[in-house]
Amino acid sequence: MNNEKNQPSDVKFWAGFFIGGLLGAIVLFFLGTKDGKRTGRMLEEKGHDLLDDLMEKVDELERKGKALVREGEKVKESVVEKLEEKGEKLTVEASARLDEALSQIEEIQEKGRESTASLRKKLFKNLPKRS
Repeated sequence: MNNEKNQPSDVKFWAGFFIGGLLGAIVLFFLGTKDGKRTGRMLEEKGHDLLDDLMEKVDELERKGKALVREGEKVKESVVEKLEEKGEKLTVEASARLDEALSQIEEIQEKGRESTASLRKKLFKNLPKRS
């Protein structure tokens, strides 16, 4: 009866022992061998390259978002001018809808900025500063 109770803890012990040994071997490889150090440097360089690419894409998305807002403003102005020229009563409603659409675009852009800031914090909090 005592044997049955110890079985789950024995499994946990051996699983922990195996995982600990595996992690120890990985650390020993990366810190204790020339190939491991070289692999670590290569992984670090690739990580920096990936981060640089990611940051370029984020910056590009921000630029495109700003361009989209500028285009939206131009379209809004154009529509408002046309409606004023024709003297239609729908000017206020159309302007409000366009303003709402632009507000939504600006909210999306702001969420993108917040996501970018959050992503930068997450990605760069543990990285050493590069010159």
